[in-house]
Amino acid sequence: MDPQLIAILLMLAGIALIFAELFVPSGGTIALMCLGCFAASGYYAYQAWFHSAPFYWWSYLATVAVVIPASLVAAFQLLTRTSLGNRMLLAAPTPEEIIPYQAEQERLTALIGREGTAVNLMTPGGLVNLDGERLHAIADGLMVEPGTQVKIVAVRGTRVVVVPVASDSEPEQLQQLAQEAEQAFDEIDPWSRQEDPPA
Repeated sequence: MDPQLIAILLMLAGIALIFAELFVPSGGTIALMCLGCFAASGYYAYQAWFHSAPFYWWSYLATVAVVIPASLVAAFQLLTRTSLGNRMLLAAPTPEEIIPYQAEQERLTALIGREGTAVNLMTPGGLVNLDGERLHAIADGLMVEPGTQVKIVAVRGTRVVVVPVASDSEPEQLQQLAQEAEQAFDEIDPWSRQEDPPA
């Protein structure tokens, strides 16, 4: 058989084996066969064109250099569009999955400044009733009696930080609580804060 034809057929077989390797589990056997096909194709192409038609030889090498990565990309693209590929490849996580409780934190942040009532003794954690909704809350360094009117001043994780309304006149304490809550949120979502642009 003509070495030129063998070289071309082996190259096509190698391309087919690239697709087969992704769709058929073989433990690397198909990959070895693929490498063997390209190696044999190169050998026959060398025999056919290296001395008699160098232009064809170098064109063959350039074609192989382009065809192999292009085939890999095409095979992966095809794999992602099949049910088998969906089972084999994990989908990229959504922002909500990367940053846990982000939606809940945004909802709780919108409640800052609202007032509610302590449901139980907060030592310092407990429950706060806000318009009929019970929220997990924490009163840093404070013990709050049940029924005490409290104000939401910050969010820490998925809990609101509250202080008794009577102590709302202590701005230094509120500022410290807000800073601690903001620091705790940054540990959960380190990308949430962006540096201010230079002036």
